[in-house]
Amino acid sequence: MIKLSATELEYINFFEKKTKAVIKDCILNRENGDITIITKEGDIGLVIGKKGNVIKRLKKELGKEIHVYEYSDDPVQLIKNLLYPINVEKVEINDKIATVHTSQEERKRAIGRNGKKINMVKEITRRYFDIEDIRVV
Repeated sequence: MIKLSATELEYINFFEKKTKAVIKDCILNRENGDITIITKEGDIGLVIGKKGNVIKRLKKELGKEIHVYEYSDDPVQLIKNLLYPINVEKVEINDKIATVHTSQEERKRAIGRNGKKINMVKEITRRYFDIEDIRVV
């Protein structure tokens, strides 16, 4: 079960009121103050807005970096959503390990500097599914 802090609950309420989107989850990065929100399937457009106008306004209003991803009940699709806009060729899940197949050029982006991107994907995926590790090949 996901436990949210009072601050995370306040952010969920804030985003839902401002965007009319259903926010499924909120994760605060304690190191840099970034906010990651997970929307209900189909609601990501409400948070982003045309040409990114809504998310830009919210970032300015809060003075924080905001990362927005769309939830999926399918772990393969969730991983693809979390890695977007990286071109994921295939995701295989075996024995609680997800293997992400992508091109060599995209591999670096999928992992991120010092593993930041893939660690975020692992953290969010673990919140919803029994997946212990994600590997990029």
